[in-house]
Amino acid sequence: MMPSQQESNPGDHRSDLIGRFAQHKVAANLLMLVMLLAGAVSLLKLNTQFLPNFEPDFITVRVAWPGAPAEDISKSIVTPLEQELRNLDHVKEMRSTSFRSAAIIVLEYDEGSDMGLALDQVKEFVDAVRNLPSDSETPVISKVSLNEEVATLILSTTGTLEELRPLAFKFERELLDRGVAKVKFTGLPEQEIAIQVSTEQINNLKLSLPQIGQHIRNSSQDIPAGTSGKNEVAKELRSTEQRRSEEGFKDLAIINKSTGTRLQLEDIAHVERRNKDSQVEVFYKDRPAVLMSVLRTQATDTLVAAEVFNDWLEETRPTLSPSVGLDTYDQRYELVEDRINLLISNGIGGLILVVGILFIFLNGRVAFWVAMGIPISFMGTLAVLYLMGGSINMVSMFALIMALGIIVDDAIVVGEDALTHYSRGDNPLRAAEGGARRMFVPVMSSSLTTVAAFLPLMMISGIIGNILFDIPLVIICVIIASLIESFLILPGHLHHSFQKKFKAVEPGSYRDKLDKGFNHFRDNIFRPMAERSIRNRGATLTLAFGILAVSVSLIISGRVQTEFFPQPESHILLGNVKFASGTPPETVKDFGIQMEHALHAADKELVEQGKTGDYDSLIINSLLRINQASFDGGQNSTTGDQYASVNVELLTPDARSVRNPEFIKTWTKHIIQADGIEQFSISSPRGGPPGKDVDIFLTGQEPAILKQAGEALANKLKTYVGVRDIQDDLPFGKNQYLYSLTPLGESLGLTVSDIGSQLRAAFDGQLLQVFYDENEEIEVRILLPDEQRNYTRTLDNFPIITAAGEMVQLSNVVVLTDQKGLDLVRHTEGKLGLHITASVNHEENNANAVVAELNEGFLDQLSTDYGIKIELKGRAEEQVQTGKDMTLGAMIGLTLIYIILAWVFGSYSWPLAVLIAIPLGISGAILGHWLLGLDLTMLSWFGFFGLSGVVINDAIILVTFYRELREQGQPAKQAIVDASCQRLRAVMLTSLTTIAGLLPLLFETSLQAQFLIPMAVSISFGLAYATVLILFVIPALISLIEERADRSALRKANKLSAQQA
Repeated sequence: MMPSQQESNPGDHRSDLIGRFAQHKVAANLLMLVMLLAGAVSLLKLNTQFLPNFEPDFITVRVAWPGAPAEDISKSIVTPLEQELRNLDHVKEMRSTSFRSAAIIVLEYDEGSDMGLALDQVKEFVDAVRNLPSDSETPVISKVSLNEEVATLILSTTGTLEELRPLAFKFERELLDRGVAKVKFTGLPEQEIAIQVSTEQINNLKLSLPQIGQHIRNSSQDIPAGTSGKNEVAKELRSTEQRRSEEGFKDLAIINKSTGTRLQLEDIAHVERRNKDSQVEVFYKDRPAVLMSVLRTQATDTLVAAEVFNDWLEETRPTLSPSVGLDTYDQRYELVEDRINLLISNGIGGLILVVGILFIFLNGRVAFWVAMGIPISFMGTLAVLYLMGGSINMVSMFALIMALGIIVDDAIVVGEDALTHYSRGDNPLRAAEGGARRMFVPVMSSSLTTVAAFLPLMMISGIIGNILFDIPLVIICVIIASLIESFLILPGHLHHSFQKKFKAVEPGSYRDKLDKGFNHFRDNIFRPMAERSIRNRGATLTLAFGILAVSVSLIISGRVQTEFFPQPESHILLGNVKFASGTPPETVKDFGIQMEHALHAADKELVEQGKTGDYDSLIINSLLRINQASFDGGQNSTTGDQYASVNVELLTPDARSVRNPEFIKTWTKHIIQADGIEQFSISSPRGGPPGKDVDIFLTGQEPAILKQAGEALANKLKTYVGVRDIQDDLPFGKNQYLYSLTPLGESLGLTVSDIGSQLRAAFDGQLLQVFYDENEEIEVRILLPDEQRNYTRTLDNFPIITAAGEMVQLSNVVVLTDQKGLDLVRHTEGKLGLHITASVNHEENNANAVVAELNEGFLDQLSTDYGIKIELKGRAEEQVQTGKDMTLGAMIGLTLIYIILAWVFGSYSWPLAVLIAIPLGISGAILGHWLLGLDLTMLSWFGFFGLSGVVINDAIILVTFYRELREQGQPAKQAIVDASCQRLRAVMLTSLTTIAGLLPLLFETSLQAQFLIPMAVSISFGLAYATVLILFVIPALISLIEERADRSALRKANKLSAQQA
């Protein structure tokens, strides 16, 4: 039974919650004040940041095995660990990378897993592995935590790099003392004390390097030895012989076993404190530099951290000597400020439009109190957002803008109904309270359907779900706050406003003219059109479904393409190069310098062409990094002496007309390619979910066959327009010598372990000790001098010390075999594999279209030809999973909406008439994308969900009024037309306010806002089209349903009469 049947006088005053707030003199204002104060306090406490907080579900296991090549680490360390770890619970994916001297295993857990318990379980499983190499280091197990970068400092000097070391540590302490969470150094090399013993000294002493190292380790220690004289004067016993300087180690005593003489370490070794090999070097304007990345934790406000950073920078710069420079690079907090300010300006524009529409369509007093619901509901939303651990970020700000129109819908319906009854002569309390009571069920049900539409979006898993979770969260909070405002605060305000006697419309006033104009439109234009649509309902419905078919065909035909997660253009460019292993470091560095010179030449060319506008240069800063590069858009970096990169900070995209692809093309044109380059790319950092546009995983064969298949796939990708940065992640490494014992070596009692330990100590260095020297950890290593380590001829005469203390040459006891090694070995789910990745320029091609075409036959043929298995990874895999989550969410959302509608209408069939508005409304959203030339993105699909909830709100109120008119005895066709006319103002007003809230964003030209626009298009275009549907197509559908119901009832009646006769 409908509420109207239960309540014959819904306007009568009652002492329930709505009645008490409507009648009480100050209750509404007090509740309003509470919501405003709660919101204001929350606003002060909410963090401001770029994206929402979320905890990464990753655990890493890192194991070092000094000197070991990637293949040995993969076989002896990674494989045993993977076999044990595959039995862990709730692991979504296990990946590993083995490289020289170390390996890292990454465990990705299912979303929502207890990461503390998972960490303990991983430690337990790793401890259970007993067969790791004896000289490998203890595995380090840690949970991945996110620290967002605020800005980067460039500390440079005209002198030497070592001059910057004390300054860098001093600045780090100062920033940490001021509240900065962490400072990460790049280009500040780690140091070691190198004890270099030549082969001649090994021969003379008849001691191997591990033996000398053991003596040094035993002699250089601080050892507590207990307490003496407890019954007298107790004294602690301890040694303080730990050496912590070059001079301290030089004085250590060494005994020559051959002669029995006592020597000092400096007599047999060169001891020096120096930088470790193959460290990352940074150059800024041809000067050595150190990068200091200022990081914040998730609990820290980005803008607060930026203020601390800027205050410190302003105080520090005047104290520097002329030879030291302190510059900024990639100040990411400015990006946060710019994007949030952009959204605020769009929000203000939308707010002005919404309020303007309210005052046009509603009486001034009612419009004022309805508009007051916007800040009240927003403040209530911020309070709930704070309690739920949210933040002010780009996603939550966009959700608030999207809610601008939705937030007043409930108040519009209540206020408009109250005003209508007040104009008919109801007293102020009866009109205000009755408006809330009469609209309670329709408004509550429409709000529940909107919540049901957005709620499934919270179920989306993965990084996409974490990033966009704030949208449904904010919308649901807004709806809850809006309901409180509409039913508890607004009736009290309307009651007191109506008590101040006024005429709803003064004759001859501006309001009177507007109302007469609207009434003329409703009675003389809209009503005849509504009647015509019902008379020609077949044509009306055919046209609606025809438009739906056209919109679907736009997607099927590819005229409207899909893109998973659009990327705003970045102001950072990364030029990266990888040479073949074994390339001289000087060659790599020279090419890096040439890349940077080519960068400035490209900039000069664009300036001369007049493409830089009022700017003398497009470049703000550029940095040269030696021994480091990144081929995945900056998400991960690889180090080694065959890598180099140039990082460029350009003017923001909105400040320049030259787009990144054009700049990259010009830069590439000036670069002279060198021999020995294996990988070269210039790209931009990627936001959103990790992974490349194209990521295809090949597995099931030996590395050589995988490389062949990878080359075939890479060649195929090169044929596609817009596909670039094609890479594989199974690079060949340096040539290797495999050693095995000769019969002579075996007869001397030598083992492979003996040879390996002596060679590793000689050429890679044996770690003896680690001590902390004020600011950093210092390793102590024993090894051969550089002039012997760096030449292969040293191997021929390298002295091997036997267990008996005899010396033999290496060439006499081992056989060396040459082979090509691998630089990296990667496993996914324990399987050796190769990833072929590529980026796609969305202006020239579509990543989904490329992958779809490859799937049409090429990948199957590739699998057959090489006997391999092929899987899609990266963004394609994330897209498939997100698509499954959204499909499930859509089913749940539609089911919940149907249940709500069935409850409201007390019928199983009537909800279908309202639900049909959803696909028809989505067709308008698709047409909007086509008209504006936009791809359907993840945010477009989010918009479809939101549109589904908003579209049926007006349909619910329309159908509810129709059924009330029918219950009053009106014929079906008249009731349909009258219901449409009576609710015309409310339907148009709720639709216009929602569209108006998003309108400024639709016309936003800033490149930084472009990825948000598809969601605004989905809702605004879909809602605009759906409004027409609700006013014309839904009535035609209702007419058809009623006529068939009447025919069915007539047939049953005739059949019953015939049976009785």
